[in-house]
Amino acid sequence: MTTVGSLCSGIGGLDLAVCAYYGADVAWHAETDSHARQVLARHWPGTPNLGDVTTVEWGAVPKVDIITAGYPCQPFSQAGRRQGEQDERHLWPYIFRAICLLRPTIVVLENVPGHVSLGLPRVLADLCALRFDAEWGTVRASDIGASHRRERLFVVAHADGAR
Repeated sequence: MTTVGSLCSGIGGLDLAVCAYYGADVAWHAETDSHARQVLARHWPGTPNLGDVTTVEWGAVPKVDIITAGYPCQPFSQAGRRQGEQDERHLWPYIFRAICLLRPTIVVLENVPGHVSLGLPRVLADLCALRFDAEWGTVRASDIGASHRRERLFVVAHADGAR
Protein backbone atom coordinates (compact mmCIF):
# COMPACT_ATOMS: atom_id res chain seq x y z
CA MET A 1 0.00 0.00 0.00
CA THR A 2 1.17 3.51 -0.83
CA THR A 3 1.65 5.56 2.35
CA VAL A 4 1.31 9.27 3.06
CA GLY A 5 3.00 11.34 5.74
CA SER A 6 1.16 14.59 6.34
CA LEU A 7 2.89 17.74 7.60
CA CYS A 8 0.97 20.80 8.78
CA SER A 9 -2.07 18.63 8.21
CA GLY A 10 -4.86 20.99 9.17
CA ILE A 11 -8.05 18.92 9.06
CA GLY A 12 -6.62 16.61 6.40
CA GLY A 13 -8.26 18.01 3.26
CA LEU A 14 -5.09 17.74 1.18
CA ASP A 15 -4.55 14.24 2.55
CA LEU A 16 -8.03 13.15 1.44
CA ALA A 17 -7.36 14.33 -2.10
CA VAL A 18 -3.91 12.74 -2.29
CA CYS A 19 -5.14 9.45 -0.83
CA ALA A 20 -8.04 9.33 -3.30
CA TYR A 21 -5.82 10.12 -6.29
CA TYR A 22 -2.93 7.77 -5.43
CA GLY A 23 -4.93 5.05 -3.66
CA ALA A 24 -2.92 5.69 -0.52
CA ASP A 25 -3.36 5.55 3.26
CA VAL A 26 -2.14 8.12 5.80
CA ALA A 27 0.61 6.66 7.99
CA TRP A 28 0.98 9.70 10.27
CA HIS A 29 0.09 13.37 10.65
CA ALA A 30 1.99 16.30 12.12
CA GLU A 31 -0.39 18.98 13.39
CA THR A 32 -0.41 21.19 16.50
CA ASP A 33 -3.79 22.95 16.34
CA SER A 34 -6.08 21.36 18.93
CA HIS A 35 -9.27 21.67 16.85
CA ALA A 36 -7.60 20.25 13.73
CA ARG A 37 -6.15 17.42 15.83
CA GLN A 38 -9.66 16.48 16.95
CA VAL A 39 -10.86 16.27 13.36
CA LEU A 40 -7.82 14.21 12.34
CA ALA A 41 -8.35 11.80 15.26
CA ARG A 42 -11.99 11.34 14.30
CA HIS A 43 -11.34 10.65 10.62
CA TRP A 44 -8.07 8.72 11.06
CA PRO A 45 -8.48 6.94 14.41
CA GLY A 46 -5.28 5.32 15.57
CA THR A 47 -3.11 7.26 13.14
CA PRO A 48 -0.23 8.85 15.06
CA ASN A 49 0.05 12.62 15.24
CA LEU A 50 3.71 13.64 15.50
CA GLY A 51 2.85 17.18 16.61
CA ASP A 52 5.14 20.10 15.92
CA VAL A 53 7.19 19.76 12.70
CA THR A 54 9.92 21.92 14.25
CA THR A 55 10.68 19.35 16.96
CA VAL A 56 10.10 15.95 15.32
CA GLU A 57 13.07 13.55 15.25
CA TRP A 58 12.65 12.52 11.60
CA GLY A 59 15.17 9.67 11.90
CA ALA A 60 12.69 7.83 14.13
CA VAL A 61 9.66 8.40 11.87
CA PRO A 62 8.50 5.64 9.50
CA LYS A 63 9.34 6.44 5.88
CA VAL A 64 6.44 7.09 3.52
CA ASP A 65 5.93 7.15 -0.24
CA ILE A 66 4.28 10.58 -0.33
CA ILE A 67 4.66 13.67 1.86
CA THR A 68 1.91 16.28 1.89
CA ALA A 69 2.25 19.71 3.47
CA GLY A 70 -0.13 22.63 3.67
CA TYR A 71 2.36 24.73 5.61
CA PRO A 72 1.36 28.12 7.07
CA CYS A 73 0.42 30.73 4.50
CA GLN A 74 0.77 33.84 6.68
CA PRO A 75 4.38 34.54 5.61
CA PHE A 76 3.29 34.75 1.94
CA SER A 77 -0.34 35.89 2.02
CA GLN A 78 -1.48 39.15 0.43
CA ALA A 79 -3.68 39.54 3.53
CA GLY A 80 -0.64 39.63 5.82
CA ARG A 81 2.67 41.43 6.16
CA ARG A 82 4.40 39.19 3.56
CA GLN A 83 7.52 38.77 5.68
CA GLY A 84 8.43 35.50 3.95
CA GLU A 85 11.48 33.86 5.50
CA GLN A 86 11.57 36.54 8.22
CA ASP A 87 8.17 35.46 9.57
CA GLU A 88 8.35 33.22 12.65
CA ARG A 89 5.63 31.05 11.07
CA HIS A 90 7.84 30.26 8.06
CA LEU A 91 8.02 26.46 8.26
CA TRP A 92 9.41 25.53 4.84
CA PRO A 93 12.90 24.79 6.26
CA TYR A 94 11.34 22.19 8.59
CA ILE A 95 9.25 20.68 5.80
CA PHE A 96 12.36 20.51 3.63
CA ARG A 97 14.33 18.80 6.41
CA ALA A 98 11.63 16.12 6.69
CA ILE A 99 11.74 15.58 2.91
CA CYS A 100 15.55 15.35 2.99
CA LEU A 101 15.54 12.71 5.71
CA LEU A 102 12.48 10.68 4.69
CA ARG A 103 13.13 10.76 0.92
CA PRO A 104 9.57 10.19 -0.34
CA THR A 105 8.88 9.50 -4.00
CA ILE A 106 6.24 12.24 -4.25
CA VAL A 107 5.75 15.57 -2.48
CA VAL A 108 2.45 17.50 -2.67
CA LEU A 109 2.37 21.03 -1.26
CA GLU A 110 -0.45 23.56 -0.87
CA ASN A 111 -0.32 27.27 -0.08
CA VAL A 112 -1.69 30.68 -1.07
CA PRO A 113 -0.98 32.22 -4.50
CA GLY A 114 1.12 34.95 -2.84
CA HIS A 115 3.74 32.24 -2.32
CA VAL A 116 4.44 32.31 -6.08
CA SER A 117 6.12 35.72 -5.80
CA LEU A 118 7.49 35.22 -2.29
CA GLY A 119 9.23 32.01 -1.33
CA LEU A 120 8.23 29.56 -4.07
CA PRO A 121 11.51 29.95 -6.00
CA ARG A 122 13.33 28.75 -2.86
CA VAL A 123 10.98 25.79 -2.45
CA LEU A 124 11.47 24.76 -6.09
CA ALA A 125 15.27 25.17 -5.86
CA ASP A 126 15.35 23.05 -2.70
CA LEU A 127 13.29 20.31 -4.35
CA CYS A 128 15.50 20.47 -7.44
CA ALA A 129 18.59 20.04 -5.26
CA LEU A 130 17.07 16.74 -4.09
CA ARG A 131 16.46 15.77 -7.74
CA PHE A 132 12.72 16.26 -7.64
CA ASP A 133 10.91 17.36 -10.79
CA ALA A 134 8.23 19.80 -9.64
CA GLU A 135 5.22 21.20 -11.41
CA TRP A 136 3.03 23.87 -9.90
CA GLY A 137 -0.04 25.96 -10.60
CA THR A 138 -2.90 27.77 -8.96
CA VAL A 139 -6.49 26.60 -8.87
CA ARG A 140 -9.55 28.55 -7.75
CA ALA A 141 -12.38 26.84 -5.91
CA SER A 142 -14.70 28.36 -8.51
CA ASP A 143 -12.78 26.44 -11.21
CA ILE A 144 -14.39 23.27 -9.87
CA GLY A 145 -17.85 24.66 -9.25
CA ALA A 146 -17.67 26.37 -5.86
CA SER A 147 -19.38 29.73 -5.49
CA HIS A 148 -16.24 31.48 -4.23
CA ARG A 149 -12.77 32.16 -5.64
CA ARG A 150 -10.39 30.90 -2.87
CA GLU A 151 -7.35 30.45 -5.07
CA ARG A 152 -4.62 28.05 -3.94
CA LEU A 153 -1.15 27.11 -5.12
CA PHE A 154 -0.37 23.42 -5.55
CA VAL A 155 3.06 21.90 -6.12
CA VAL A 156 3.47 18.25 -7.10
CA ALA A 157 7.05 16.96 -7.18
CA HIS A 158 8.28 13.52 -8.23
CA ALA A 159 11.64 12.08 -7.30
CA ASP A 160 13.95 11.75 -10.30
CA GLY A 161 12.68 8.95 -12.53
CA ALA A 162 9.59 8.29 -10.41
CA ARG A 163 6.93 9.41 -12.86
